[in-house]
Amino acid sequence: MTAGPLGVVLRGRDAELGRLRELLDAAGDGRGAGVVVLGEAGMGKSAVLASLVAGAGAMTTLGVRGVPAERDLPFGGLHRLLSPVAARFDELPEALRDAVSGSADGLPLRCGVYELLCRLATRTPVLCWVDDAQWLDQQSLEVLGFAARRLTGQRVLLVLAARPELSHLDAVAGVERLWLPPLPDTACEQLLRDRMGRDVPPGLRAALADLAGGNPLDLVALAESLTLDQLSGRAPLPDELPEGPRRADYRARLAALSPAARHALVCAAAESGVDAGVLRRLGDVDELLAAGLLRPPSKVVRTTLYAMAGASERRAAHAALARELTGTQRTWHEAMATATPSAMLGDELAAAASTAPAITAATLLERAAALTTDVALRADRLLVAAEHAWRAGRPGWARVLLSRAGEADAGRRALLHGEMELRDGDPSVATHELATAAAHLTDPEAARTALLLSGEARRLCGDLHGYLAMARATNHPHFAGLAATYAGRHDDAVEPLLHSVRHGLAADDVASAVWAAEAAFALGRVEHAYECASAAVSRARLSGRESLLPWALVQLALAGIVLDRHRSAEVAASEGLAASAATAQRNTWIEHLSLLALSAALRGDRDTALSMMDTAAPGIAERALGRPCAIVSWAQACLDLADDRPVDALGRLETMAAGVSGAQPAIRVLATPQLVEAAVLVEQPERARRALAVFDRWVHAGGGDAWLALSHRCHGLLAEDIADAVANFDAAITLHHRAGAAMELARTQMAYANRLRRHRRARDARALFRDALRVFETAGADRCADKARAGLRATGETVDAPGRPLTGLTPQQAEISRLVAVGETNKEIARRLVISHRTVDHHLRNIFTALGVRSRVELARRVATMSTLD
Repeated sequence: MTAGPLGVVLRGRDAELGRLRELLDAAGDGRGAGVVVLGEAGMGKSAVLASLVAGAGAMTTLGVRGVPAERDLPFGGLHRLLSPVAARFDELPEALRDAVSGSADGLPLRCGVYELLCRLATRTPVLCWVDDAQWLDQQSLEVLGFAARRLTGQRVLLVLAARPELSHLDAVAGVERLWLPPLPDTACEQLLRDRMGRDVPPGLRAALADLAGGNPLDLVALAESLTLDQLSGRAPLPDELPEGPRRADYRARLAALSPAARHALVCAAAESGVDAGVLRRLGDVDELLAAGLLRPPSKVVRTTLYAMAGASERRAAHAALARELTGTQRTWHEAMATATPSAMLGDELAAAASTAPAITAATLLERAAALTTDVALRADRLLVAAEHAWRAGRPGWARVLLSRAGEADAGRRALLHGEMELRDGDPSVATHELATAAAHLTDPEAARTALLLSGEARRLCGDLHGYLAMARATNHPHFAGLAATYAGRHDDAVEPLLHSVRHGLAADDVASAVWAAEAAFALGRVEHAYECASAAVSRARLSGRESLLPWALVQLALAGIVLDRHRSAEVAASEGLAASAATAQRNTWIEHLSLLALSAALRGDRDTALSMMDTAAPGIAERALGRPCAIVSWAQACLDLADDRPVDALGRLETMAAGVSGAQPAIRVLATPQLVEAAVLVEQPERARRALAVFDRWVHAGGGDAWLALSHRCHGLLAEDIADAVANFDAAITLHHRAGAAMELARTQMAYANRLRRHRRARDARALFRDALRVFETAGADRCADKARAGLRATGETVDAPGRPLTGLTPQQAEISRLVAVGETNKEIARRLVISHRTVDHHLRNIFTALGVRSRVELARRVATMSTLD
């Protein structure tokens, strides 16, 4: 929790607060309830209560916090809770008044408190809360539990917040439980930004979140204990961790345990995933449950509990676990049950890791390293464990393991650190680490990977000068080709970029296919880029390299957008968003958000575009991500144009071209059609011609039909002579048909129609407006469709907005029906709508069923009939 301009701000508790607010609203309507909010110490129970009370408005609130010193004082908690309303006791019947005032106990007292709460609620609804309820005296708990079970139909919400041990008491049996789970990584990062007076690097936040296990109190305490050296980005080593913010509390609770319960707890700390049934055979689990100690919430607390046990206790716990467990778990505990752990058993664990899934392999190698006496071998095992943890989507754990692998190969360490920073940290740190890796690695392929990733990091943050310097310092074809493209030397770029494409398709790794997609994109061959990106995605899935999938999906989504295949792009970016979240790659997650924003903006979906932009904005600013920033600017310019704000659009696109967020020459060129449109609308053609000259040099160096079509559209917009405009628009439409770009075709038809209308060629314009309108309606681009209807009205045609669809059909099915009615074949329809002919077949079968027709001829008649009715 943190204080913000609007009061209390909670991170990562939306679901739990939502449930409590539902109960609060229900109580206001006379549907009261009781609820027990449970969580380990430090999980934010007090913060949740504070937020709930802050939102109670005009409700009567009664609250108290449990105090350990009064735990044995009968009715002490109830006395403090009800003292503020003591003046209302006189309203109760005499017997109940005596009960509430303490003159009676048992059932009369329980009924009295319940009756008092109900009487209070006759004036205003009541929120009654208790924090740290595990420290209330037993008698007060029994009275409140009695009331909580009987509030249905009353205007009272009773909330008891407590540690897990309260859940096992009979006093609150039958009352709803609401558990506070560990905070997700994103909420942990937000909390650190809120609470820390000094900046914690993004990558280090992931390590702290992993160590804290989602416990807010531990997380902040760990961050506050960091040294300046650790704030440079290195994860803390285990022996550098503080003893733990609650060490004294746990020491006292441990001292109160019986030997059997203490033994079971040490076993649980020694093997976090041990089955509860195994623990029951090892010690007194019920006592641990009652004490709230069975499930230590984080690595910090688990390490603290393990360290508090003596050496003999730890060995006894390991020996007991070895007798109960099997496989590699038994091997590990057998090794740790001896005073001098066996290096040979460490070798067995390392060998088992070679065939295990990534997450299991990381655990096995971490344990093998603990049994390894050779310093270099131990460091190497920790490094490989870190690589597995990263691939398994555990960047925080990977960073901790990497910090412990201090003596490992410098080149491999820098490569892993750089890749993690590139995907989930600071791109400028990634640039340095990856360049260091390339200089130290002896394996040529690994060095090549490090070099190319270092270049990608520079492009991500917009460091064009640094990228060009790298290109001059190396003879790698990929660098040479992209550098030549950025410099406008497109003829020089062709051969090295083609080399990258050929190499990427011939290789079998994910990275080579991604770089092949980049190279094909730079050549203007977006179909090839789409094929290469698809290959990269397939390779990532087949190889099990989940950490590479989000990166490959970025290229696939971008190619889909440029090819006007927005549904495909949306699917790829949405999957990339989920994959980035699952593998905790926040930089890549932000890239997918920016691509979803761009696709939505190009389709005229303003709400989705703005939502994606708002979500991406904080990360873009904090991490200085130039490429997503440029894409978001492009998306915003598309919305400006849709909203008839060409001045804003032009300023935004030219600011992007100036490199405010770092130089992004590729994005700048791709956005040229929008810049030309905006410049023409504000009657600044020279500004458009300057940008178009750069665009044309790139397009005519080898760009495909889609790019040539856009070039002709831009020239049509700028043409002073109507004959030149007609020639360019006609060429653009032919090329759009050939490329299969439905939305861009419709935009070109709109631009063409507007130009014809201004030259009093209404009949020709009318046909173009109609064609554009059909595409916009099918795509759900409502703003564009409104403009097409306005254009039709301006040509003298009466248009209903929007037209009535064919009854019982989806928009896409209705459009397919209309195209069938005008005589187009399935293949022609598939090309026009940018879907497969099999999809057209599937839709037609459903259309025939929905309309009760049996042939294309009958369907055409039905469409004609509906059109006449409309």
